[in-house]
Amino acid sequence: MKKIFLGFLFVFLDFNLNFGNSTIGLIPDFLGFAFLAKGLQELSHESERFVRMRPYAIGMAVFSGILYLLDLFGLTADLGWAGVILGIIATILILYISYNIIMGVKEIEANRNANLNGENLYSTWIPMAIMQVVTYVTIVAPAISIICIIVSFVLAIVFLVQLNRTKNAYEAL
Repeated sequence: MKKIFLGFLFVFLDFNLNFGNSTIGLIPDFLGFAFLAKGLQELSHESERFVRMRPYAIGMAVFSGILYLLDLFGLTADLGWAGVILGIIATILILYISYNIIMGVKEIEANRNANLNGENLYSTWIPMAIMQVVTYVTIVAPAISIICIIVSFVLAIVFLVQLNRTKNAYEAL
């Protein structure tokens, strides 16, 4: 569960340095997805969902690695709306993976008759997911989009806090 937490930490927290069109991601998503893939492998005995999500995490590691290189070499800016569409695809896949991991946690709770904070984790995931979608919808209105980005960031931190509680509860089993 530690690797899943670390993976989401890398995926949901983005800190970048910008130099003209080039962007250096200080916390690369592709490393986060690699951690997720390893964590899903370690938890594969707990739920079939973890087994099914591992190929998605591996695929996202490759996909986000390519996006990282495009950003690094300043090519994402040249993509225009195609770059936005790639971001939307990445967001949808991140939400799909995270949803299934939460459902896997809830399955562990049921199978082991334990409280792993699954309901709180899911309750924080819903507004985070909605806000991430709203952020892309408002991209045409930069002032509103900036507010959505800030709210999404705060919600991602709240999600990570809940996930840390889940991790701690799992480790205590």
